[in-house]
Amino acid sequence: MADLLATRISQNLILLPVAAQVLLTCIVLVLMARARKRSMRERDKTAQDLSLATAADWNATARKASNNYNNLLELPVLFYTVTAFALVTRMVDPLMFALAWLFVLARVAHSIVHLTTNVVRWRGSAFLVGFVAVVAMWLLLLWRVAQAGF
Repeated sequence: MADLLATRISQNLILLPVAAQVLLTCIVLVLMARARKRSMRERDKTAQDLSLATAADWNATARKASNNYNNLLELPVLFYTVTAFALVTRMVDPLMFALAWLFVLARVAHSIVHLTTNVVRWRGSAFLVGFVAVVAMWLLLLWRVAQAGF
């Protein structure tokens, strides 16, 4: 029973980077809301005026925040899915855990660059690190499942 409990606890550790990714998404959502509110005030617009807004309707800060928020709902879908499958199949190990944190740290770096300097080269590098990490997580999961037998 003690071994089962220890395994369950170690498996559940994968939820820490998942929670960090969710927190990052929530933080960017708040930053986006604040940026949009400022943009509306600067442009003397109401929420109704912007109900069908396009990128041109927002200032640069609001557009960056909105684009970053959208980014946090794209590639991370693969991260959330692979971590859920790793947890369900009990395939979380130190390498999977490290790759999950690498993905999250890359997404944090991507968001910081996107919301500040927005240097595309830096942002692209952070994106690439996260992309490689999530692909490595998928390959590791599939390899481990294949080893265990479908």
